[in-house]
Amino acid sequence: MPQPSCRLAIDVGGTFTDVVLVDDNSARVWFAKVLSTPDDPSKGSLTGAGEILQYSDIPSSLVHDVVHATTVATNAVLEGKGARTGMITTAGFRDALEMGREARYDIYDLGIRMPSPLVPRQRRLEVAERIDFSGAVRTPLDEAQVEDVLERLVRDAGIQSLAICLLHGYAHPDHEIRVAEIAARLFPDLTVSVSHQVSAEVREFERTSTTVVDAYVKPLVQTYVGRLNQGLSDLGMVREASMMLSHGGIGPAGDVADTYPVRMIESGPAAGAIAASHFAREALAQPDAIAFDMGGTTAKISVIRDGEPAITHEFEVGHVHRFKRGSGYPLQISAIELLEIGAGGGSIAHVNALGLLNVGPKSAGAVPGPVCYGQGGEQPTVTDADLLLGYLDPEHFLGGDMQLDLDAVSLAIESGIASGLGMSVEQVAWGIHDVVNESMAAAIRAHAAEKGIDLRNFAMIAFGGAGPVHAYALARKLGLGRLLCPFGAGVASAIGCLAALPAVELVNAYFARLDAVDWTLVAAHFASMRQSGEASLAKLIGADSRLVMQRSIDMRCQGQGYSVSVPVTDDDAEISIPALEAGFAEIYQGVYGHRPPDVPLEVVGLRARVLNPRPKLEIKPALDAATQGDGPALKGKRSVYFEAAGGYVETAIYDRYRLPMGETIQGPAIIEERETSIVTGPDTKFHVDAAANIVIDFDTGV
Repeated sequence: MPQPSCRLAIDVGGTFTDVVLVDDNSARVWFAKVLSTPDDPSKGSLTGAGEILQYSDIPSSLVHDVVHATTVATNAVLEGKGARTGMITTAGFRDALEMGREARYDIYDLGIRMPSPLVPRQRRLEVAERIDFSGAVRTPLDEAQVEDVLERLVRDAGIQSLAICLLHGYAHPDHEIRVAEIAARLFPDLTVSVSHQVSAEVREFERTSTTVVDAYVKPLVQTYVGRLNQGLSDLGMVREASMMLSHGGIGPAGDVADTYPVRMIESGPAAGAIAASHFAREALAQPDAIAFDMGGTTAKISVIRDGEPAITHEFEVGHVHRFKRGSGYPLQISAIELLEIGAGGGSIAHVNALGLLNVGPKSAGAVPGPVCYGQGGEQPTVTDADLLLGYLDPEHFLGGDMQLDLDAVSLAIESGIASGLGMSVEQVAWGIHDVVNESMAAAIRAHAAEKGIDLRNFAMIAFGGAGPVHAYALARKLGLGRLLCPFGAGVASAIGCLAALPAVELVNAYFARLDAVDWTLVAAHFASMRQSGEASLAKLIGADSRLVMQRSIDMRCQGQGYSVSVPVTDDDAEISIPALEAGFAEIYQGVYGHRPPDVPLEVVGLRARVLNPRPKLEIKPALDAATQGDGPALKGKRSVYFEAAGGYVETAIYDRYRLPMGETIQGPAIIEERETSIVTGPDTKFHVDAAANIVIDFDTGV
């Protein structure tokens, strides 16, 4: 029998930290779920890692890879707890952060709030320099002024991190490079983020915002990664961690922390989308799906088409107004397209000023957590409502490791909400559950309309600790025909970390009319990008590993303000101009709803994704108990609320690990596993497929 060769994944969420260990030789898998530790997220990560190694009886020396997804960078922005940051920019562009796009995200909101700049004006200083768009030096860099500005920022303003964002630095970075060199000479301990390294793309505001966020989170991320790697070493791990990135690939954690930690934003949800893509390809005949990820803090969706998630090159973080584009800090980086659609299990229910029941945006998080956790929470949450409705077993939560207090929940809902509304505790609990589901359904419908998606042709893949609890009601509202709850749904984002490929995203500014492109120069740019990608990934997978480069070209109609990214042939094959024009026309019509006008086309940038196409993730669930007859799948029955049944009904409770494969079972049912519970109503039937996924089909005509 071959010796185990294992990989470990850790996903830190707002409430729970999920850990997955897989033996690549046997495909055997183990799961762990522990409470997150917001004061120091590495504590929860290391606790979970130690726990899973202990009960799997796998020596840490056999773990050859650790992949990590974390909310550290995101939380630093959301909570305003990043480093004290300064900025150096070209004279005349000090206020780019506050001027932004000079647009209001809600023209009818008279009290509109914009996100406060992460770098206040007094710490944004200018230097005399100017390189124009063609690369001509209009004003030489005043190095003496650079030294003076640095002295004022570091010694007087006390900055810990510096963002360097010069005009046209994305294409002509000579002055940015020199400013960074001076900063390193004068203040070697100062962390520095330079715009042409972080976001080498046109658009002054977006590039500046991205670089500032990178500088803002960098010291915190560096400290965190160092602490995590030291803790893994103390556990006996032979390799440092790799980091899940927002674009769906993984890179060396140390390099990510030192070079572009902004690309860690949304790493956990990105891992969930990668997991959903993996499950869609494995379990669906047509791998088109809505990936529904609901954890303790938020709920997100991503769209999976042909087994791949949608990619965007610009998104926002730290919204002042939830769900409203333009109310956050724009980030100009490649990322899996994610839509935040609602609250999480820890989101707090309350009565608003109009006397209506609302849920969120405040969350109980991991500390104190929902009322039912018994850790000091006093305000009822979504998880509390789910418990009262019968969806969760107070004796089985986390496989029985955590006991839930049902009486405390009833008291909290009665005193906090029900008495004031003149409703029963059960009515309020259903109201909380339904309000969350309806808000999520509305957001998904709107997103589908914007993307031209016919939801009837899509399945839903539900995961996260709360996803399978809410997916049935959500899919029912949307009129979907099939719902898939994968094996390990409660820790799916950690599974996604293991399914992700080592990859690095690169972008290079290049401007020319399509009919005047210097293709020799373009080839040289792509060759340079490949070398950079190889050098970055060599630290993770070795210099001799097989790599593939996926190329694309950003194009637009002449005179247009925005571009689209057009894929071209991989690696070094010759680029076909007719194919490029046809690809542009197809993507343009998909985005704008009509064919492009008959005007010349322009190239505005080059993109490359360098990746290691290693074998797909294999997971073999340990479900031997079902075939060995160690007990029935049916655990018993309890009263559970279903709208389709008009109230509470006696419902079968199944042990997920003992369900026989292939047998079709009629709902309603609650299917319990350690990390989550799957809810399915009386208008459904379900079965377990060959990969141990729960496949739920809605009855025809419902």
